[in-house]
Amino acid sequence: MTRIDFYQLDSARYHPDKLVCSLCQKAFQSNQKVLLLTEDQQQSDKFDRLLWTHDDESFLPHDQQEQDDFTTPVLVNHESSPRGERELLINLSHEIPIYFAQFERVIELVTSDNKATSREHYIFYRERGYELNHHKI
Repeated sequence: MTRIDFYQLDSARYHPDKLVCSLCQKAFQSNQKVLLLTEDQQQSDKFDRLLWTHDDESFLPHDQQEQDDFTTPVLVNHESSPRGERELLINLSHEIPIYFAQFERVIELVTSDNKATSREHYIFYRERGYELNHHKI
């Protein structure tokens, strides 16, 4: 069963964008393929840029569209039809995608800007019996 992790951020200490990039980097280093599900094209473009520049010492291969002959380690996308085998979904969307259960793990970020949506997501997963984990960062 899919494991669901909620990361509650202290906005005075951590910026959500930086944490997302770090989570993608950590997953890549663990050989996990990631879908970074964004809300829209603008947010996809933002993370496309951030993943290239977040750490001068590392390289994080990613793309916004999956290639037919290659599964990129990190797919940044706002559309609802992922392709390829992926272990981790980082959900930045306001919606829970219908395909979330195909992932081993889902990460939901809780910030001061999305508390109401995060509560709705938490209730959705809980009512369906998913293992929920809460991390304060």
